[in-house]
Amino acid sequence: MAIKRRQLIWILVLVAVVATAIGLALSSGPDERLHTVSRGSFELSLEVKGEVQGKDAIVISLPDELKRRDLRIYQLTIKDMVEEGTLVKGGDWVATLDGAEVTQLMQNNREDLEKRRAELNDAKIDSSIQLTKLREELGEFVYDLEYKKLELEQSKYESPAYQRKKQMEYDKTIRDMEKKQRDYELKRLELKMKTGRIEDRYSYNHKRDSLYKRAIAATRVTTPKNGMVMYAKMWNGKKLRVGDDVNIWMPTIATLPDMSQPVSEAYVQEIDITKVDLHDSVEVTIDALPGETFKGVVSSISNVGQDLQGFDMKVFKIMIDLDVHGEKIKPAMTSNNKIVLKHLPDVVKIPRSCLFKNNGDSYVYLMEAGQIRKKIVTPGLENEEEVVIEDGLSPDDRILTVPPENESEIAYWEEN
Repeated sequence: MAIKRRQLIWILVLVAVVATAIGLALSSGPDERLHTVSRGSFELSLEVKGEVQGKDAIVISLPDELKRRDLRIYQLTIKDMVEEGTLVKGGDWVATLDGAEVTQLMQNNREDLEKRRAELNDAKIDSSIQLTKLREELGEFVYDLEYKKLELEQSKYESPAYQRKKQMEYDKTIRDMEKKQRDYELKRLELKMKTGRIEDRYSYNHKRDSLYKRAIAATRVTTPKNGMVMYAKMWNGKKLRVGDDVNIWMPTIATLPDMSQPVSEAYVQEIDITKVDLHDSVEVTIDALPGETFKGVVSSISNVGQDLQGFDMKVFKIMIDLDVHGEKIKPAMTSNNKIVLKHLPDVVKIPRSCLFKNNGDSYVYLMEAGQIRKKIVTPGLENEEEVVIEDGLSPDDRILTVPPENESEIAYWEEN
C-alpha cells in the first residue's frame, strides 16, 4: 500500500514538473511559436524593374531628306550601326541605311525626267513652227493691206461706187488682219500654256532627281553632337538592331542621353498603376553597383497603357528622377525601383503569418495568462511581410505564429 502511495506521489510530481516546464516555455524564453506585438513604422511599396537613361537626350532620327512624303520613302532598313555605348563626336558616323529603294525610285524618276525632257523639246519645236507660220500669214496680210490702201487712194479719181467698193475691200482686209492677230495671240497663249505644263512636269522631275541624290547621301546617318550612342526602342520595347526598319512614323534611330540628370524608365502593370502617384519617393538600387542605394522620385506617369513583351497585361511607363551625381551611373544600367506607396510612422503591426482568416473574419491566437484565446482583429494595410492591426491588439501582446495543433488548447473566442 505504501509502495503504491509512493508511486502515485512520484507520478504527480512528474506531471507537475512537466506542466511547469511547458508553462515556463510558453510564458518566458524564446519560442518560435510566439510573437510579441510591437509598434513601429510600416511601409507599403511596389517594386518594378527599370533602365537608367538621361532625362534629356539628343535624338538621332531619320534625316529630313528621307522624311519628305512627296518622295514616297516610307521606311528604310538599317544596314549597319555603330556599337551601342560608343562615344562619338559631332559629325561622326552612326548608322547606314539601305538605299536600294531610294536608288530605284531615283532611277524611275530619271526615266520620267528623260521622257519629260523629250516632250518639252517637242512642244517647243511645235510651238515655234506653228507661231512662225502664223507670223508669216500676218506678214501676208500686212502686204495685202498696203496694196488695198494704195488702190483706195487711187480710187478717188473714179466713180463714187468704185470708191465705196475699194473702201469696203480695205476695211475687210483690216478686219481679217485683226482677226488673224487675235488668232495668233490666242494660239501663242495656248502653246505657251501647253509648253508650260510640260515644263512644270519636267521641273518637278528635275527637282525630285536632286532630292533623291540628297536622300541617297542622307542614308549615311551622322550625329549632330558629342555623346554616347544608345539605340532607340521599337514599339514593342525591343531595341533597334541591324536589319530592323525605321519609318517616317517612328523615325528615331538612336539617342545621346544627357546623364547629368539620370532617370530610371520603368513599366507598371495596369492593376498597380492606380497605386502610384506623382512625387512618390523611390529607393533605387542598380545591379551594376551592388551595395549602393539611391533616392528617387516619380516625375511622370503615362496616360495610356501599352502592350510590351514580357508582360501579360497592359503596362504604363513611369519616369523616376534619380538624385545622384558623378559618372558611376551609365545609360542602360538595370535598376530595381522600390516605390514607397505609403509610409506609416507609428502603427501596431504583426507578421502576415500570424493573421488568420475564416468566413470573412480576421483573427489571431492570443496567449494570455497561460491560455490561448482566438481573438478577432481589424487588419489594415499589408505588404509582403507585415500587416497593420487597426484594432484588437496592443503592444507587448503575444500571439501564435501557427495555429494550435489541438483545438482543445483554445480557451475561448474573444470578440473584438
